[in-house]
Amino acid sequence: MLAALGLGVGGCGRLGDAISGGFSARDCHPDPKTVAALRKEPVSTQTPAGASATVVTDTLSCGWVDPTPINLGMLDREVTGAGAADAVSRFYTDLGRSSGWEAFDQSIHVYDATKPDGSNCTWHLYVLNTAEGTYHVQITYTPRDLRPTCL
Repeated sequence: MLAALGLGVGGCGRLGDAISGGFSARDCHPDPKTVAALRKEPVSTQTPAGASATVVTDTLSCGWVDPTPINLGMLDREVTGAGAADAVSRFYTDLGRSSGWEAFDQSIHVYDATKPDGSNCTWHLYVLNTAEGTYHVQITYTPRDLRPTCL
């Protein structure tokens, strides 16, 4: 799914250091502190008025897909009954701005933003329109073993 979204590893110190350090899939672990912090982010806990959301799930994609490494942790939450994409975009733009997220100037999704995590890494937020009134709020982060220069 991550590859289909065109996401890549980025925003994290010197990723080449981790690659040249002999990284393998067995070294790929989630970062419990990061997951806990992301679960508390307003973009993970709040929804547009009248909308409902599923429980936040977290996943970790380990292993290399040539030519790009796809090794991201991701939190995902489905939001239903949220209304039109323009209103949802405004909601997450306002919410993101008030909680430190920096929106992309040009986006291919309903809303895209980044936020520094305090350790030279960057979290990425994507709000995807999956059906009429249904959206996925996804936040990706770099797993701890891929960011030795960020810790």
